[in-house]
Amino acid sequence: MQRMRIDLEGVPLKNSQGRVMCLFRFRTTEGLVLAIPESVDVTVAWSAIKQAVLDLATGQIKICFHSDAVTRPRWLGEVDTVEGEWTDRQILSEPPNQK
Repeated sequence: MQRMRIDLEGVPLKNSQGRVMCLFRFRTTEGLVLAIPESVDVTVAWSAIKQAVLDLATGQIKICFHSDAVTRPRWLGEVDTVEGEWTDRQILSEPPNQK
């Protein structure tokens, strides 16, 4: 069996009206890499991110951006927060390789 891991790549992140603003790609030392609708990966600097939360119990991802940051992405418009939910590729009742 392939080793299980939390895989957040491709999770759609939506604004409060439910519109997909971007897809989560990666976390780097420079910031978060997000894919915007034009199929372009952009790195949002940590200085533009107010809060990034991953709730392991619910699977919720929430990213809040500083509203006045110079590095704030223009494509966000008025949006200050995007949220999404990751789903596991397999539902586990116990750790893998325990059967």
